[in-house]
Amino acid sequence: MMISLFLKASFILQFICNIEFSIASQCACATDYVHVRSGAGTTHHILGTLSTGSCVTFKEHMMSATGYQWANVDYHGQNGWIASNYLTFKECSQSSSTHSTAGCPTIISRSEWGARTPTHHNGRLPTTPGHVYIHHGATPGCHTKADCIQRVQSYQNYHMDSHGWSDIGYSFVIGEDGNVYEGRGWDTVGAHTLHHNTDGLGFCVMGNFMTHAPNDLAINAVKSLIHCGVQMGKITHNYVLKGHRDVGQTACPGDKLYALIKTWPHYHH
Repeated sequence: MMISLFLKASFILQFICNIEFSIASQCACATDYVHVRSGAGTTHHILGTLSTGSCVTFKEHMMSATGYQWANVDYHGQNGWIASNYLTFKECSQSSSTHSTAGCPTIISRSEWGARTPTHHNGRLPTTPGHVYIHHGATPGCHTKADCIQRVQSYQNYHMDSHGWSDIGYSFVIGEDGNVYEGRGWDTVGAHTLHHNTDGLGFCVMGNFMTHAPNDLAINAVKSLIHCGVQMGKITHNYVLKGHRDVGQTACPGDKLYALIKTWPHYHH
């Protein structure tokens, strides 16, 4: 009799535990491509991007900031936040994962690196860009986040104050600290490659690469950025990769970086 009662009690306890576990294991799933940020609000830097249908574990905590409700999530072991209007919530399953976000680099937002406000609105790209143009800054490089922030600020100042442009010209800027710095971003027409600003994105690696190639951190960040853009639908799958010198009279992106990208998939003179 005692054994029977013990088995029944154990079964009930296990049943309750299973219910509690299923309730706790809630997932936040993306209804569109959406950034995962390090804090609640658009001022925090981007940890990565969820593609449509990808899911992460919801920590059952919400916070209001910058006009959105933000959901607290576990993003590859990091504490992440996602605007909830891009999410749907459901019970986690074994298929709920974020495999499609693998390879997306850390993108430092404009607000985090202290970007100036553009002097006027820049239009959106007319179609999904089918070209990626690689540049170098032809300046000293940077190897820490603090130094790279100063460098990208100097690029923006030069473009706005010396050229009279409305904003920094590049879509994204990459440092040898391994970070990507948001310029005009995925969707906005840039001012990086004459006659080609509406058909492609411009990625600039900070430094001068005439006599040496960028370090592995920067190279991997560029490759990851391209991969991420393709996965997000921001770059066509059959994109063409070019160096700036392929379409203009310039030494950019430097002899050594140019020689390197010529070995990459999708490169075409």
